[in-house]
Amino acid sequence: MKTPWTTETQNRIREYTISGIIIATVCFAFFHWSEIASFLGTIWKALSPFIWGFCIAFILSPLCRMCEERWLAAVNISPKLKRVVSVTVSLIVFMLVITMFFVILIPQLSSSFEMLMDSMDGYIGTVQNFLDKFSQNKELDEILLRLYENLRENMVGWLSSTSSIVSKLLSYSVTFVKGIINFLVGIIIAVYLLIDKERWKRQGKKIIYSMMSVENAENVFHVMRLTAQMLDSFIFGKALDSLIIGIAAAVCCSLMKIPYTPLIAFIVGLTNMIPVFGPFIGAVPCAFILLIISPAKALEFIIFVLILQQIDGNILGPYILGDSMGLPPVWIMFAIIIGGALWGVIGMFLGVPIFSVIYVLAKDLIERRLKERRIRVE
Repeated sequence: MKTPWTTETQNRIREYTISGIIIATVCFAFFHWSEIASFLGTIWKALSPFIWGFCIAFILSPLCRMCEERWLAAVNISPKLKRVVSVTVSLIVFMLVITMFFVILIPQLSSSFEMLMDSMDGYIGTVQNFLDKFSQNKELDEILLRLYENLRENMVGWLSSTSSIVSKLLSYSVTFVKGIINFLVGIIIAVYLLIDKERWKRQGKKIIYSMMSVENAENVFHVMRLTAQMLDSFIFGKALDSLIIGIAAAVCCSLMKIPYTPLIAFIVGLTNMIPVFGPFIGAVPCAFILLIISPAKALEFIIFVLILQQIDGNILGPYILGDSMGLPPVWIMFAIIIGGALWGVIGMFLGVPIFSVIYVLAKDLIERRLKERRIRVE
């Protein structure tokens, strides 16, 4: 039986139905966000080995592809054996990098941190003498003294609760052991993903093609390829850039005889992974530590960081990353602020590549719509 509704009416009903479902879903999520967040957290913990596996496979995939297509291209062995050898070599390189981090860098950081903690009493005494020398306000002295007493009482109460400390240590230990186990399981999952990479891709395509039309499936594949390209170019480019910045900071700080050079260089290189705001996030605690020790060294460090970041922002960063993100500076800041507000430091780091995908897709859609309507905007 043919429906009496016109095509326009059917489209209107469909649009209103979809809009109603979206509004109802948003309202339900708003009023039951705590339950949804708890459920998602449980799912996240359960899937953490697979998340580790996908992340490790994503990191090792370029190295595995380079090993298979370049280094083993002239070797006369079967393609399956080439894949196994390339995955093995990539995994060995990955484990060597992690081992070097823990064997070489961690002792340096630990030594610098222990020296800082051992000298903290003297630094606190210096700050206290400075405040006693320049503080002439009795009300301010009373406020500072009250804050100090409250802090001391809280610390004594915290230290006296032995059972609480033991339970927290046990909780942290269990969490740490679980994390190590999930990481090791993730490595095994990554090996399976890399060895049968074409098979997993083929199965994923079958699932997507079976669930939607060919046009929609192609759009999904386009988004997936664009996301992988953006993440690949941003993460590896930014990692190389931050490694160079960290090494340069270590060398220059050593030449300037700045205290705690390994710790400061590590913080500068690590926070440089965050675009725009990263250098300032890393420079502030380092400058504060140096300010307590020596104001002159703190000033030298601030000047050095400003020069280093100018070189990185205008020469090194564009040379390594190029225009791979395709985002104007204002949108980069927008992506970092929104990502940081939603997911913290990880959001500040991943906000740029994720928003770059959204930006490129929106730009292509707008240009295609304008072209269809034959509108030209100067």
